[in-house]
Amino acid sequence: MNIRRRFIAGAKCPKCEAMDRIVMLTQDDAEWIECIECGYSENRPTHVDAPEEPAIPDEIGVIQFKPRSSK
Repeated sequence: MNIRRRFIAGAKCPKCEAMDRIVMLTQDDAEWIECIECGYSENRPTHVDAPEEPAIPDEIGVIQFKPRSSK
């Protein structure tokens, strides 16, 4: 099990607010961040659902304009 580490430039820790102390860790399909200053960690969601279609369609439609015929 190999853990890949990458520092995130310009990131600030949400807990201690230390700048440039956040590292992203990746192992297989899991990703999370950790602060090397205070030890804060946060998991990154691995499964993101696609946005659902609205139950009631909106009232926006496509309108096509046709040029008037010349007389």
